[in-house]
Amino acid sequence: MKRSREELAGMVKNVNIIMLDIEGTTTSISFVKEELFPYVRRELKTFLEETWDSEETQKDVDALRRQIDEDVSAGQAGSQRLPAGGEREDLVPVLVKNVVAMMDADRKVSPLKTLQGHMWRHAYHKGIISGHVYEDVPGALKSWKSQGKTLVVYSSGSVEAQKLLFGHSCFGYMLHFFSDHFDTSVGPKVETESYEKIVQQLRCAPEKVLFLTDLAKEAWAAKRAGLPVVLSIREGTAPLTPEDEAAFPAITSFTQLLDDDENSTSSSTKQATGEQEKNKAKKRFRKEDRDDGQGREN
Repeated sequence: MKRSREELAGMVKNVNIIMLDIEGTTTSISFVKEELFPYVRRELKTFLEETWDSEETQKDVDALRRQIDEDVSAGQAGSQRLPAGGEREDLVPVLVKNVVAMMDADRKVSPLKTLQGHMWRHAYHKGIISGHVYEDVPGALKSWKSQGKTLVVYSSGSVEAQKLLFGHSCFGYMLHFFSDHFDTSVGPKVETESYEKIVQQLRCAPEKVLFLTDLAKEAWAAKRAGLPVVLSIREGTAPLTPEDEAAFPAITSFTQLLDDDENSTSSSTKQATGEQEKNKAKKRFRKEDRDDGQGREN
């Protein structure tokens, strides 16, 4: 559905809350598929072995065991039951096989996403990776915040993974833009009930929550819950059907959701915003390093 810039900007003006997907919306699909996921595959065995005795990893393993038991019972391809009461050297190889199978099937289950989030935290804090954000995003977020909009995130990645990405982004620290985060613990993103739950938690009428996503299935689920939706078309996003195109306005940049005055401001301040955020990030990371040196856990 083609909309003029004025109509698109009007959609923003008519809502109180803007809810953002991440992959394919604020962040490139290639970053997720070519950096984040390969890191998990590459480092999974080592990470489990090195952190095995930690309380956090044991909780992750327990959650994965329950998920795997469900998958085996349901006949999920690639699932393999863990040895009962096995030692680390017996359990880790089977855990790796199950996690890789889940990733191969693009599963959105919470135990997988939680483990991935914990691994990415390690990588972000060590400076191995930094979160990709499209260059049109920071200026738009700043503009919407200045208008009094509440910004929230709803992503298949865990809340921790979301915060890590925006807390260690290529534009620096960006978490201050967001008031809340939601992941699949509230429900799958392709189910209408998930959006109804989020709206209830936000205490806002559904028509006052604008959802931005790259996936049509998510858009339809949100639409059925009463939310206005704009589809994001970026490099690598899935093609839309004629029905999708007729039902939803689509954008290729967040600047299309800004009016002319906002676009001018966004363009003139984009570079300054990036530098400011990077400086904030450096200060924050130096503080984290000092705290870590005093025994604080990451």
